[in-house]
Amino acid sequence: MKAGLDEKDIMILNILQENGRASYSEIARRLGISEAAVYSRIKKLIKQGYIKKFQAIIDENKMGKTMTAFIAVKAQPHLYDKVLEVLVSFPEVQEVHDVTGDYYCLLKLKVKDREALAKILDEIGKMEGVISTETRVVLRTLKESPNVYIFSTLSS
Repeated sequence: MKAGLDEKDIMILNILQENGRASYSEIARRLGISEAAVYSRIKKLIKQGYIKKFQAIIDENKMGKTMTAFIAVKAQPHLYDKVLEVLVSFPEVQEVHDVTGDYYCLLKLKVKDREALAKILDEIGKMEGVISTETRVVLRTLKESPNVYIFSTLSS
């Protein structure tokens, strides 16, 4: 069991990951507790930071962002913080990970097409402190999920 969470909290988190719009009454019915208890537990989970925020997950393809790419970036160590500061500001960049290995960070981005990807690669390549990049274009995505696996001994 996760520190500070009981089985009901874990079940609430799992239900909300399935459907962030699940009503208090639906959650209460599934867990066999009152709506008031669900409300106070969710407020507690938000306050303690287990729930960061509620948001809609948009289908990138329907929005014209049909290309996914991963870019590994090698940077000059003394300029790395400045490089990261700029990279996180790119709207196309969905994730920035500080990683081990030959490269300093790994970016995940969604763009419209190859031209848009080339433009971003040019911008990154011109940044002060960037030594090199290595890009991987995704051919197809077999699994992509924002959910965090949380084990519970209760059935959902």
